[in-house]
Amino acid sequence: MKSKKNFIVSTVLLAVVFLGGGVALAGPAGVNLTPMQQKMTFVSLESLESEFFPASKMVSVKGKLKNISNSYLRGYLTIFLMSQSGAVLSAFDLQVNDHRPFNDGEIVSFDTAVNVSSVSGACRVSVEFTKD
Repeated sequence: MKSKKNFIVSTVLLAVVFLGGGVALAGPAGVNLTPMQQKMTFVSLESLESEFFPASKMVSVKGKLKNISNSYLRGYLTIFLMSQSGAVLSAFDLQVNDHRPFNDGEIVSFDTAVNVSSVSGACRVSVEFTKD
């Protein structure tokens, strides 16, 4: 059985922060990582943008991840749509780099849109990278 490692990347009202190590942490932009968190970090979030389109009830989520693991990585993102209080309202998976490995130092982009007509109250986006 493969072991999977999760790394959390979150936005708080579009203020981006990255915390690694397989724990679900979120906070305001500008948080400093502890030495232990830095050692457990395999990806860094270079950019993350989300935009709501009211007419079509779609949310666009796009960004860039950088591999800082000193090895090849392959995995996927789970994108969470969250309420103001942090409750998960909806989640969906997105393959990173078409599920092909990407090298240490390489930056890969992701871009997707999701229909949120059945999701009420979403105002935050959280992105979790899972290495496989």
